[in-house]
Order: sequence, then C-alpha cells, then structure tokens
Amino acid sequence: MKVPALAKYTVRDVLDYRGSATLHHAVAESDTIEDALALMHRLDIVSVPVFRCPGEAKPGGASFVGIVTVYDLRDYIVSSPVSSGLLWHPLMASKSPVEQNAFGAGVDDEVEFQQLAGHASGNATVLQTPVARVVESRSHAPREIAASAPLESLLRLFAEHSQHAVLVAGVGSESARDSKAQQVPHRRRGASVDSGCSSVLSTSPGSAHDEAADTAGGHLLRGAVCGLTQYDVLGFVQHHNHELGHGVLDTTVGELVGCHRPLPATVAVRDSALHALRRLADARAPALPVVDADGRLVAEVAGASLRGLTTQSIALLGKPVLAYILGLRIAPRTDPYVVAPSFTVAQIMYGMLRINCRRAWVVDSRGRPLAVVSLADVLRLLL
Repeated sequence: MKVPALAKYTVRDVLDYRGSATLHHAVAESDTIEDALALMHRLDIVSVPVFRCPGEAKPGGASFVGIVTVYDLRDYIVSSPVSSGLLWHPLMASKSPVEQNAFGAGVDDEVEFQQLAGHASGNATVLQTPVARVVESRSHAPREIAASAPLESLLRLFAEHSQHAVLVAGVGSESARDSKAQQVPHRRRGASVDSGCSSVLSTSPGSAHDEAADTAGGHLLRGAVCGLTQYDVLGFVQHHNHELGHGVLDTTVGELVGCHRPLPATVAVRDSALHALRRLADARAPALPVVDADGRLVAEVAGASLRGLTTQSIALLGKPVLAYILGLRIAPRTDPYVVAPSFTVAQIMYGMLRINCRRAWVVDSRGRPLAVVSLADVLRLLL
C-alpha cells in the first residue's frame, strides 16, 4: 500500500466510521424494475439489496439474494428489448393469444407510441421485468469481504475490480452496539448518491422501523446484511487525510489520470436520452459528458439519470437528453462537478464529498472535457 499509515485499518473501521444504520429498505426479487427505480429515486440512492420473500407455506425471514445497482438496471433496460417470449406479465393472463403476441413492447416502440398518443400504450414494457431477471442476467455480482479484512483488500475490490458495492461478512446485529465507533459527524441519510447499501440492515418485528418502512416504500429487512460503497471508503479516507501525506494529497489531476487520453464517448445536446443511455452501456462507463456544438461540457448523463423513470414517462427517453433530465426533475444534478488539470487530489476528495458526486470532469480553459476522475481513480492512488 502506498500509504503505510492506512495499513492498520480494517473493513470494520470503515463500518464504524459509517455509524449505526438508519436505512432499512430493499426490494423483493419479484418486484419490478420500475419498483426498484422508484425506491432509488425516493431515497436518493443508487443501489438496493434484493431479498427473496418467503411464501405462506414457508414462514420466516426473507433470504438475501444480492445487491442491484442502477447501473445493472440501466444495462438491462437499454440492451434487453421486451417481447412476449421474454417477459410474462400478470396482465397477459386475461388477453387472447393474438393480444399476447403483441403485448410485450420494446422500449423504442413504447417511446414512439407515447410520443404520438400522449399516453402509455398499456402494454408491458421492460420496466415491468422482475428484478430477479436483472440479477440473473448480469455478468458480475457484488463481491464479499470479511469485516476483519485489511482496508487494502477493500480498496483493491473497488479500484481494480470495478465494484460499486461490496458485501461485508462477519458483521452481526450486535456490531453497532459493540463497535468502537469514532465520534464523527453523522452524514444525513439520503444525502449521499451512494448510500443505498451503506448500512447494517437489521431490524426486528414490531420495531419503530416498521412505521418507517410504510412511509418510505420498499420492503423492511429482517436479519443483518451489510454493504459498503466506494463513497463510504472515500469518506473514511478523507476523515484520515492527515495521515495520507503530501505525496498523495498534492498529486494533480493531470498526474492522476492524464489529460491527453481521449474520453470513451461524448453525447451531443440534441441526442435523445435513449441514445445517450445506450452509448453509456456500449462504452461500459458510469457517465458520459454532454457537450454543446462547440464541444463544451454542459451536463453529464449517468446511470443514476434513470431513477424516477416510470411507464407513464417513458416518452421522455425520446427527448433530447437535457429535456429528459429536466423532465424527470433531476435538475439539481444536471451541473457536473468541473475541475482544472491543476486541481489536487485533496481538492477533488473534498469537492466530491461536499456536493455528493461520484466523479469530477476535467476541462480545458474553454470548458471542453479532457478527462474524468472517478472515485475508483482516487482510491487506486492509495494502493
């Protein structure tokens, strides 16, 4: 590890820094993509735990399936057109075989219909796909790490294996009681773009959290499940920035990522939102810059831009990307975090945590994007 002072910390130290959990919601694997997006939008998060709810014949607590991120949902939406052979929806049971063949509507078909008719077609779309299909179809899954593992191992999962969230094993519900939690300002839940799995998810029947579940939506969790995100680790590192040394903190953006390598792709302001999201998936990037006719950065389009999308608002995907972002009322996130090549890692970390963002766009003197600094880039510097 490049910073020896951090070698003494473990995953449990990061959990202790996070403090006691206050978010207790998940989706069932039978819930739809639309349900998951709605929950992420309502709680301002980018990932949620998925549980298999027990049937009446088998009472007991729900079993943990995994974590699904908004990036998983994005890739499924833009790459898996829905047809009657791919998706069964309860509404199909009352339709004739001919109607069933025409029931599954691809995203493009539904966008076109809504733009022409001004209302939803009534057909099932990809948003009605059960979350279980998304979990089954993805090529990767969150990895697991022990609470006793060194911080370096956690950094490598995030920096070298493209993990957005990591499951933590060996953490019981008593950990919050017995931990040596540091006295740090507790971050307001829901304020973090990455807080969806940053919790020890543990409740008991009849607790005060039952009432909270009814007001915020989603499913109440029974038992202990714990996850950490890149954003959590960045917050922990920032809290210990006095131990990093000037060699790390004074590293400039140019030294960190370079400003001469081309960006994977850009999105023009006139491109449709659906086109932009497909470019995201093709580029395997969490976000792309939206540029004007002069190539200047005006916004960013990210997987999180899908939160709030509903069957009734699919027509927005056919609009220019800026109109889509404003139409879903996510305008506060429209302005990207912009830095100059001379910015240091210390400034980048502070800025990301200050405005709750996952990346910083490096621009030249004319405002044209040169590179992007991600959370993983910052964490990779510590290894």
